[in-house]
Amino acid sequence: MTVIPLNREAEHAEQAEQVAPPHSSTARYPLGWLRGLAALCVVFFHSYQHNRDPETWAWPFSGAAHQAMLGTDLFVDMFFVLSGLVLWLPAARSCVDGTTGRPGRVLLLRRMARLLPLYYAIVLVVWAATNPALPGHWQDLLLHLSFTQIYSDRYIFWTDGPAWSLAVEFHFYLLMALAVPLVNAAAARTPGRRGRIGVASALPALCAAIGAGYLLWATVLTEHDETAWSVWFAAPSRGVDFGLGMGLAVLIAAGVRLGPAARRMLGVAGLAGLGVLVMTRPFDVPAASEWWHPLYSLAVVTLLAGVVLHEGPWSRWFDWRPLAFVGTLGYGVYLIHEPVMRYAGHVGLLPDPRPGWFFVWTAVVVAVPSLALAWVSSRTLEPAGLRLLATMDRRGRPRDYYDHLAGRE
Repeated sequence: MTVIPLNREAEHAEQAEQVAPPHSSTARYPLGWLRGLAALCVVFFHSYQHNRDPETWAWPFSGAAHQAMLGTDLFVDMFFVLSGLVLWLPAARSCVDGTTGRPGRVLLLRRMARLLPLYYAIVLVVWAATNPALPGHWQDLLLHLSFTQIYSDRYIFWTDGPAWSLAVEFHFYLLMALAVPLVNAAAARTPGRRGRIGVASALPALCAAIGAGYLLWATVLTEHDETAWSVWFAAPSRGVDFGLGMGLAVLIAAGVRLGPAARRMLGVAGLAGLGVLVMTRPFDVPAASEWWHPLYSLAVVTLLAGVVLHEGPWSRWFDWRPLAFVGTLGYGVYLIHEPVMRYAGHVGLLPDPRPGWFFVWTAVVVAVPSLALAWVSSRTLEPAGLRLLATMDRRGRPRDYYDHLAGRE
C-alpha cells in the first residue's frame, strides 16, 4: 500500500508565526519568538494582578514599578500588529506584483485551522466545568463560540478572559478575507506598480482611519464608564493596530529595504518610544489612556521595521533554541494560562496575595503547567486543523490525491 503524505507546507504553516521574505522559499523573518515573549509577559502581569489586596485592591507595587507593570498590556497590541503583518503580507505581495493571490477564503481558512481547535477546546472544557448544571450560562457559550463576546459587558471576560483578543482578531480576519477579492480585482485593472501599491495600502489605511475615528468617538465625542468593556475592547478600538501592521506588510511587498544603520536607529527609536509611552501613560484618566494603544502599535511597528525591512542574515540570538521554542507555544500559553490560574487558585496552589515581588511565585506556578499544556496542544490539537487544511489545495479546493494518475488509464 502506498502512503500519501500530508502536505508538509499546510501542516507547518504559521507554526512559528514567521514571514518569508520575497524571492525566498526557505528564509523566514524571525518574528515567532515575539509571541512567546509577549504571552509570558501577559502571564506575568496577570499574576501581578492576582496579588492585589482582596480588601483594599492595593497593587503589589507602587510608583514607577507599578506603572511599568501596567504597561505590559502593550504586548496585546503587539499581537494585533503581528497578525496584521502576517496575514496581509501575502495579499499585498500578490497585489503589488500584479499576480493572482490566494482567494480570501483561503486566508481565513488557514488562520482558523491554526487557531480554532485549541480555542474551541478551551471554551468548551472551561464552560462545561464551570456550568455543571444545564442550561448554564448558555449565552456566554454562544457568544464565545461565535467570537461575539466583545459585544457584551457581562460576558466578555467569562470562560477565558484573554479570548477577547481572539474575538477581535477574528473580525479583522473576516474583513481581510472579504477584501481580498476586491483587492485582486482592483490590482488587475491597475497597470502601474505604484498604483498597485496604493491598492494594497487602501485597506490598511481604512482600518487605521476607522480605529482612530472610533477612539475619537469613544473618548471625546461621547462619555463611557471605565467598565464599559464592550466599548473599550470592541474590534474597531484596535483598528490602528491592525492597520499599522498591514501597512508594514505593504512596505515589505513594495520592496522597501534599509541599511544596517537605519535599522538600528529604528530599533532604538521603537524601544525608546515604548519605554516613554509605558512610563507616561495616564491610567488615572481612562479615556485619554485609550490613545496609548495606537501609540504602542506605532512604536512596535517602528521596532519591527528594523527587523523586517531587509532580507537577512539576522542576529543569531533570534534563533536561540529556548526563545524559538517558547515562540512556538505563545498562542497556547496565552489562551491556556487563565484557566490554569483559576484551577490552581481553586485547589489552593496559588500563594495568598501580598505586596512586593511575591507575585513572581504565582507566575511560576501558572507558567510551568501552561507551557506544558501548550506543548501538548502544539503536538495534538493545533496540528489537527492544519491536517484538515491539507485536504485542500492552495486555491481552497478539495485536493486531488490522484492527479499523478491522470492520463495513465
